[in-house]
Amino acid sequence: MTEGRRAHQSGIEAPITAVTVFRDGARVVRSGSVTAGAGLSKIMIGSLPASADPASVRVAVRGQHVALLDIEVDRRYSAEPRRDEVARLRAQAEARRDEVQALDDADAAGEAAIDFTGHLSEAAAVALARAVSFGRIGHGDLDQMAAHLSDSTASALARRREISARRRIAQRELEAAEQRLAELERRSSPAAFAEVSATVEAAAPAIAEIDVSYHVSDVSWRPLYDLGLSGEVLAISYLAEVTQRTGEDWPAAELAVSTTRRGQHQTLPELRPWYVGVARPEPPVMAMAARVAAPAMLGGRLDTTVPAPQAAPAGAQPVAQPLTAEVGEAGAGLVYRIARPLAVPSDGSPHKTTIARLDLDATLDYLAVPVLAPEAYLRATMTNTSELLLLPGPARVFHDGEFVGETSLKTVAAGEEFELQLGVDDQIRVERKLRRRSTSKAVIGGSRTIDIGYEISVENHRPGEVSISVRDHIPVAADGEIKVRLRETNPNPDERTDLGELSWKVKLDSGGSATIRHRFTVEHPAQVMIRGID
Repeated sequence: MTEGRRAHQSGIEAPITAVTVFRDGARVVRSGSVTAGAGLSKIMIGSLPASADPASVRVAVRGQHVALLDIEVDRRYSAEPRRDEVARLRAQAEARRDEVQALDDADAAGEAAIDFTGHLSEAAAVALARAVSFGRIGHGDLDQMAAHLSDSTASALARRREISARRRIAQRELEAAEQRLAELERRSSPAAFAEVSATVEAAAPAIAEIDVSYHVSDVSWRPLYDLGLSGEVLAISYLAEVTQRTGEDWPAAELAVSTTRRGQHQTLPELRPWYVGVARPEPPVMAMAARVAAPAMLGGRLDTTVPAPQAAPAGAQPVAQPLTAEVGEAGAGLVYRIARPLAVPSDGSPHKTTIARLDLDATLDYLAVPVLAPEAYLRATMTNTSELLLLPGPARVFHDGEFVGETSLKTVAAGEEFELQLGVDDQIRVERKLRRRSTSKAVIGGSRTIDIGYEISVENHRPGEVSISVRDHIPVAADGEIKVRLRETNPNPDERTDLGELSWKVKLDSGGSATIRHRFTVEHPAQVMIRGID
């Protein structure tokens, strides 16, 4: 750069004004303004965290007759960052350490006092016994001395217990203080940061507005849900839990969360030829190693969640409507702009905020699979009538404001129908019993038949009519020599699959009951042992 084109340098305060959190990172935006003189100006924006990706840094300049020429990103190190805070935490740790040492000294003094009392008791016992035998003192004096020594020992032991309790508390406080100090020293010695410099050119003195954006790692968000069932309406509170350890605290700025995520392939997946061939036996050592390695290859807090809706008592104030995030698109994903700014410190702790609340009409019924569990599960079927993409995540379930359990959501697109399990209803009784099991006698060269029958009883103890789907199954033959036949069912199943699953749909009035029976046979060669029939 020639002498006539030398750039003026100036710093700029650019606080964080917006953050977009992805599933595995975040884009941070800083904004500020500066007066740029005529000609070239070099504007310095410092204190970006060390986690900022230099390749992701972008600078935008707005102003009358102002042009951005180039930008540079440099890594810097601060000499003594947070020195006062480190000194304060070190003093706290030393004070806790002195307190623990003082209690150790007091405990040692108490132990010495007990030892001295023990020696005194032994010596006194001998001397007093002689005095009693010579008639110099009576038995009352002996009892008085024994009581005094006993009281002294009990008092000393009580003091040691008190010291021990105080020491445990002091030790915990010491460990916490040392942990805080170590964490701060780890983050502060030495502190790396990124510095951005932007060269701009102005035709005349002007105010330039600067936006700096960059991508940081070690930050993510996950969806959480509160499901509140009231009648046949399911209220879904869609929450975002944000966690970050980027090295910089985010103030209460504009926050958005994005559903965009990386795929399993960094490029478009392409199929390769699928070859089959004759299996070759593995060497014993390699086969054993494969069996050993197989399992490894298979692979808290302030609660700010929105409570489930409850019926408001007569005369109560109306419930404030929750804020809903604004939905936007970003490539193949969606961006939810949170309605209220949220501060997220860089401490790794989770911070929750509400994305939206959805009220969906639900069709309710019960599902019972008594071969797996003698329970009836309340099931809600509904359609996502919102424009939101519901991501997979854990959910807490409430019935009329009462917590009843937990479930999880799978990915649900806008307009998609989905099902949710909303907990067990103990007012629906389900029981499965083995009613028949016999085995025919084997005939040489012939076959053997196993005859099995089950009975399922269902009772409705709820005040109204319920619809229940009952599922069971019969075996599926994995060999051509084995024949499985469904001999009878009462009533007939509403659905039967090729994999042996049987389904019945039962409607029961309050206090009603139903019985389902089914029977099947398994026929196999007499000389063949079969597995899978308990």
